[in-house]
Amino acid sequence: MKTVELVAPKRLELAGRNDPRPGPGEVRIAVSVVGICGTDMEFYRGRRTPPDARFVLGHECSGRIDAIGPGVADWEIGTAVTVRPNFGCGDCPLCREGRDNVCPNGRGLGVTIGGCLAEFVVVPARYVWRVPDGMDLETAALIEPTAVAERAVRRAGAVSGRCVLVLGAGTIGLLVLQVASRLGAEVSVVDPVPERRRRAAELGAVCATDPGDERSATGRFDVVIETAGVPETVSAAVERVKPCGRVVLTGIPMDPASVATRWIVWRELELVGSFVYELSDFARASERLASGEVRACDLITGRYPLDGAAEAFASVERREGLKVLINLREEASR
Repeated sequence: MKTVELVAPKRLELAGRNDPRPGPGEVRIAVSVVGICGTDMEFYRGRRTPPDARFVLGHECSGRIDAIGPGVADWEIGTAVTVRPNFGCGDCPLCREGRDNVCPNGRGLGVTIGGCLAEFVVVPARYVWRVPDGMDLETAALIEPTAVAERAVRRAGAVSGRCVLVLGAGTIGLLVLQVASRLGAEVSVVDPVPERRRRAAELGAVCATDPGDERSATGRFDVVIETAGVPETVSAAVERVKPCGRVVLTGIPMDPASVATRWIVWRELELVGSFVYELSDFARASERLASGEVRACDLITGRYPLDGAAEAFASVERREGLKVLINLREEASR
């Protein structure tokens, strides 16, 4: 099979490997679509160290089941699926409580184990998700980032009728905007890129401003959700939430963030983390996309074939768009 391998920072190579075979409890997926995520870009930039010298990235994917391993009874070959790509151990107390997103023994597709930028990928059958009837495979590949947004909003608590500020208008930020708006929040967005602010306004933001705009600088927001994943926005989140408000940290800065903790004390703020999602978040994300309540496909700005993956990643590095997809098979075209 063909794969795309990260061999050095900002260097991807097309390669060939043997087709993987599913073991007990596993299925093999013929991959159709892969989305490029911020986590992929951190490996690409060399800010995170991959576990292998030639590492296959990718965890946002969709495709069709191609082979079934021993002991798998609930799936059929040809079924359209996506994947929850964070695999808990299944045995620890957190996994038994349904909190496999924070399993200390977990594995991440395209993070700690080889990912889905390949013609085929083998995954545990219990982490496969059936694509809703009528949903195309590009939309299916976006269930995963939509679930990240769903989780972030849920961690914010009840948002109906509340003022919510989203820091960052990348893919996750714009999905958070849509989810929170559908739940009745009044959502403002901050981002330094004019095109992303324009997108935020189109998707329902009541205010979309530059970081230096005073309209977003005052501590008047009930909830601030940080999605940019840079140290500066973590600090800004604490400063912009009102007394007794809540800050949800969703982005993952690779450098330490300096936070004025006096604001946390003086305003009695709540800081919570939001890491990927639980099963219920994934289910709600799937439902919102299937119903059209969230328009994730409106965020797609680029499509590349597998042999164009290097240019796809370079375009994301140049910040030329939002969600960039790699389409491996003809049926991926919408």
